Amino acid sequence: MRLEKIGKIELTYTDIDVEFPFKEGGQVYGTLTGSLEVGDLRGALNATNLARQRPDDQFTPALRGILKTPEGEYAYFTMDGLSILDAAAKPPRRIVTTTLTLWSVDPRLKPWNDVLLLTEMVGGKTGKSWGVHGSVYRCIPEL
Repeated sequence: MRLEKIGKIELTYTDIDVEFPFKEGGQVYGTLTGSLEVGDLRGALNATNLARQRPDDQFTPALRGILKTPEGEYAYFTMDGLSILDAAAKPPRRIVTTTLTLWSVDPRLKPWNDVLLLTEMVGGKTGKSWGVHGSVYRCIPEL
C-alpha cells in the first residue's frame, strides 16, 4: 500500500467539550465543526467525538458525523485513531492520526464509499477552544 496526499482537514470543538477523568483512563465527549478538501470533494464537517483517554494520557478519538458539500450533497463519515501528546513542543500539542471513511448515496460522492483515507493532524488551542488541522492521504492498495 502507498499513500497519496490529496487534501486537508480542520476541526474545532464547539459548544461541548467535556472530560470525565477516571483513575483507569477517562472519557472525552465533544461536538466539532470544520472543513474537508480532498480532490474535487469539498465540504463542511459536523461531528461528535467520544474519545477514550487511556491511563498513559493518550486518547483514541472516535468521530462520527456528516459532510455537507456546497452543492447540498451529504456524506456520513467516521474517523478513528490515536492522539499522542507531544510535550516537547512549545506550546505542547497533540499529534493526531486517524482513518477517515465516507459513505454517501449521492451519485457524485459514491466513488468515495470505496476509499480509505488517513489523516495526519496537529492539535492545540484555537482561541478559547481546541482543534486540529492537517493533511489527508488516500490509501492506494498495491496487491
